Amino acid sequence: MWNSSHVVSSSAPPQTGRRILGRSKKSQLHIAHIAQHIAAHGQASAAQLSALLGLDAGTMSRYLRHMCGAGLIHLAQRHCTEPGRQRPALYAPGEADGEDEAWAELPPQVRRMASWPGGTASRDPLVAALFGPANNHHGA
Repeated sequence: MWNSSHVVSSSAPPQTGRRILGRSKKSQLHIAHIAQHIAAHGQASAAQLSALLGLDAGTMSRYLRHMCGAGLIHLAQRHCTEPGRQRPALYAPGEADGEDEAWAELPPQVRRMASWPGGTASRDPLVAALFGPANNHHGA
């Protein structure tokens, strides 16, 4: 939980070089504290920030998405859920360097584009056995 030892002496939310956006003073204060913590520590996970501010995961997720969209922070490391390689997503200050780098960081199954000829549909053999062959025309 955020306590008085973490609070800045000014009552106004501290600025981080960009305008702090929020619907209320409380939101602006949370956004300012998140930005300050990330700037001071370099990177932070959503779980660390949630514990620090005493916010639930959904609320923290909304703040982080909002801040990424405003360019206050960016996703520095995507989360990984593979067994033995689990790691949380990490957020860092400022905007991302480039969209190409973020795209290249994604796993191959996400980067791969669909490349089958238009108009041809196929079904998994088990699905075809249960429900029949794929219908190649739209409409029923």
